[in-house]
Amino acid sequence: MVDTVRSKCPKTPLVLYINGNGGLLERMKGTGVDVIGLDWTVDMADGRDRLGTGIGVQGNVDPVYLFSPLSAITEEIQRVVRYAGPRGHILNLGHGVLVGTPEEAVAHFFDVARSLKYDSSFHHNKVEEPKLVV
Repeated sequence: MVDTVRSKCPKTPLVLYINGNGGLLERMKGTGVDVIGLDWTVDMADGRDRLGTGIGVQGNVDPVYLFSPLSAITEEIQRVVRYAGPRGHILNLGHGVLVGTPEEAVAHFFDVARSLKYDSSFHHNKVEEPKLVV
């Protein structure tokens, strides 16, 4: 399927998401897609370590965090982005917005995401980790 789409639409980035994909990451990387979507059960640090920096990642803030105090939501967003690395990351919830999620928390998620700035002077031991300034 990837080969068919690439031949017909060579400039279209391809994202692969499989719910519950923690045991499949290495196989998913082998499909040749541009981005692997991580669900909320995969820790971003582990996912990035397993996939490396040569492929994009999407995700993966646990949607349950949106029921937490706003400061906890901010910290989790920053942690996920930090471990995703300085490039090749699409930030989102790891499995969508849950029923009953406070609208204020969803708005806060987007506000924090839009406010992130990178300072590349900070590095993680395994994967380059940008320092976030909010």
